[in-house]
Amino acid sequence: MAKPKSSAGYRVGIVNPLTLVGNEIKTILRERSFPFAKVALLDATGKAAGALTDVSDEPAVVSAISDDELEDLDLVFFCGPPAGNREWIDHHREDRFAVIDVSQPSTIEKGKLAIAGINLDDIKGTDTLLISPHPVTIPIALILHQIETLSAVELCTATVVQPASEFEQIGVEELAQQTISVLNIQTVPKEVFDRQLAFNLYPALEHNEEFIVEQIRTLTDPDVQFALLITQGTIFHGHTFSLFLKTRDDLSVDQITSRLRENPAIVLPEGDQTFGTIDAAGKDEVLVAEVRRDPTIRGGFWVWAVCDNLRRSSALNAVLVAEKVLFADSAN
Repeated sequence: MAKPKSSAGYRVGIVNPLTLVGNEIKTILRERSFPFAKVALLDATGKAAGALTDVSDEPAVVSAISDDELEDLDLVFFCGPPAGNREWIDHHREDRFAVIDVSQPSTIEKGKLAIAGINLDDIKGTDTLLISPHPVTIPIALILHQIETLSAVELCTATVVQPASEFEQIGVEELAQQTISVLNIQTVPKEVFDRQLAFNLYPALEHNEEFIVEQIRTLTDPDVQFALLITQGTIFHGHTFSLFLKTRDDLSVDQITSRLRENPAIVLPEGDQTFGTIDAAGKDEVLVAEVRRDPTIRGGFWVWAVCDNLRRSSALNAVLVAEKVLFADSAN
């Protein structure tokens, strides 16, 4: 990317910083000592302007998004609802800022999908419209990308359990309230979810599967047969993935696990270590709990994995992409 607009250094914006992903981006910028000269917190929802929050443990106020604010920035993370973000993303050429779109599902048609651990090296200085894919896309694409270096994947079917935090903090709070209500034999609140989610499991209502499968194919193999079903789970944070895949060649479990370990974005258990959904919370990697050969289908394997939907699958990936855009060699 070109030199920063300001002699003081790069100026970064976070649109809708009070969302769970927006707040996590602030945290990761601090954890990674991201060398910004300024972070602007901008609201595109019309609901959060004037809110008091913090940046790097210093008080900060959220401002209403505007063209004047954007033209001052070098790079902007767009979080939250995509509908309110689109018109401001379209200003990126005129106002000369790079876009990292983390709003889901992204409505950008000509942006480049970017995942740390797959294709960061393909990002060029002229790429200023970048999409951090859906949080379901990222772990699946990372796993398939590694296996495809051994053999073509002919078929993959995936069942994913999504957490309440996909509906922001209000979803987490309603699940907690529902859980207490059920245990106390009281009426459960249903403002976020249209039914009882506590102690329950049902098909996700958003039906984003086709959108996600298209992203996965773009990032891996466009010819792979891929089927996906997302279910709504009674968990607060973290996606759970059950993948069945069939490879062209008859691989061993050791071959697959060894290749998965080569990607620093993926971790497998060591010794008597075990992984469950709760173990993904706060982790920066995709945790692959088990790789198991299917006993009836040649080349068939089951992969069970979990991933924090706010970090590796969203905020961390976005920050790693931003580091690549601004600093070229520092992202890993």
